[in-house]
Amino acid sequence: MRAFLAVGFLPALFGVFGCGATDASTSSGTAGTGGQSTGSGGTGGSGAASTSSGTTGSSTGFGGFGGFGGAPMTPVRKIPGLAAISFYERTGGTEPTEYDFAIEGAELTVRLDDPLGTNGFDIAGASSEYYDVYYSNEDGSFNLDGSYLTISGVFELALPAGGGLNLAEIGLHYTDAATEFGNYVASYKVLGDNSVEANVGNCIDGDLQTHTTMGNTVGSAERLRLTLGFASSSGEPK
Repeated sequence: MRAFLAVGFLPALFGVFGCGATDASTSSGTAGTGGQSTGSGGTGGSGAASTSSGTTGSSTGFGGFGGFGGAPMTPVRKIPGLAAISFYERTGGTEPTEYDFAIEGAELTVRLDDPLGTNGFDIAGASSEYYDVYYSNEDGSFNLDGSYLTISGVFELALPAGGGLNLAEIGLHYTDAATEFGNYVASYKVLGDNSVEANVGNCIDGDLQTHTTMGNTVGSAERLRLTLGFASSSGEPK
């Protein structure tokens, strides 16, 4: 396990993303069935092969427990003025694919059963790459009224293929046309021999041309995962 620390400013709607490590966590939640998004994935995984090794992976996070000065957090789906939510996933090509979801849609309001695959996914990337998106707690466990957003999934190609779960950003789109990106990574899970843990912070840097490389799930019963906080819901990290 290794804490990933970051301090900086987003070129998006809100400011600082934070630092600090959380304990290892695993996803859990209620089963459901989700719909497929309106976006489409490209071909081939992305992300260069890393020198990371091991199949058990690493689960940690940066950020704290959210909240502005201890103020109550807001469920993401109840943020005033929120119109839609987008996940920007990169699978080949010159830019990420934008997958747009309705706030109360079947994709975000349930956590899909395992195993993810052709019969159950919200986002499909390369061959054997399937993802589930949902509202959650900061440890990635499903919570309909959670103040965080989680993307978790599977990818069944190890080295020499590049690692999967290539997330550029998660965007909250508002009725006034503003977009807010995540301001910190609350927790995450990297697995396999083609993960690049050092790139976890790419999903909150406000740059759609950078992305994460979370690895693969070959021989693992766990999912790759990223759980993001937002200034409007979980507040600034503490």
